[in-house]
Order: sequence, then structure tokens, then C-alpha cells
Amino acid sequence: MRVAVYAGSFDPVSNGHIDIIKRAAKLVDKLYVLVTQNIDKKHTFTADQRIEMIKSVISLDNVFVDKTSDLVVRFAKEKGATIIIRGLRNIKDFESEIALYHYNKNLDPNIETIILFPSHRLTYLSSSAIKELVYYDADISKYVPKSLIETITQGIKKSDHKI
Repeated sequence: MRVAVYAGSFDPVSNGHIDIIKRAAKLVDKLYVLVTQNIDKKHTFTADQRIEMIKSVISLDNVFVDKTSDLVVRFAKEKGATIIIRGLRNIKDFESEIALYHYNKNLDPNIETIILFPSHRLTYLSSSAIKELVYYDADISKYVPKSLIETITQGIKKSDHKI
């Protein structure tokens, strides 16, 4: 059985994340979408809120949503995953992803990383950009699931997140 983990902060979940989740789910028997802590970011939504947002828009039988405050590679090993899925949008992502790949490979050489590129219309989409658009009262309907627009907008506006 091919088991993979697709991890991210998903703060908030975007159409880019959803695109990667759906495409990754076709490649494996079981996919864990893992909500993680990013120590370099102040999260707008709690891990449980992010999990609920993902669950509300993904209903694939082989996709399971979970969270961790530990290393992704440790979670993967615990779940029997041999693949970590990563999204790669640009050169900036490449630099951080290749470093992460090497750290993970040193921690567990049995876990492989697979990179998925975003669909062309989602290449420059980021959670930070969504937050900025909401901050300036711009339309985010092209970037997040329609069913989550209100939740995401209100969550960002309530937060003390500063651009």
C-alpha cells in the first residue's frame, strides 16, 4: 500500500492546496493531509479550525486529515508513509524544499519526497497573499473554496495579524 503525507500550515487552505491534495490522492492508496506548525509564522487559524476547513472541502475516501506539532518525517514514519508530497511554486520554494528534502532524507532515508507543481492558474497563490487581499478588502473568490470565503474572511479580519 502506498501511503503519503502532504503537510503544510494551510493557514488558510487555498485552491492551490486543494489542487495538490486531489492530484496527490490519485497517486497513492492513502494520503494524510497534515496540518503543521510553522515556527516562522503566526497562525491566523487554530490547527483544529484548519483541519475543519480542509475536511469541509475534501471528501475523498483515501484522504485523512490530521495535525502534528512534531516533524513531518516522524509523523510519516509513524503512519507507515514512504512518501512526502510537497508543492513547488517558484525558485524561493525550491530553495527551502531542497533543504527540507535533505534534512528529511538524513532523518529517514526510506521516505522519499515527490514534488507536485501547481496548476498554471494557481502558480502564484499563497496563504500570505490571501491574507493580504482580505486585509485590503479585495475579492478572494478565485483563490479559496467558495464555501470557505466567509469563514476565511472573518477569521483573518478578527485576527491581530498585521501585514
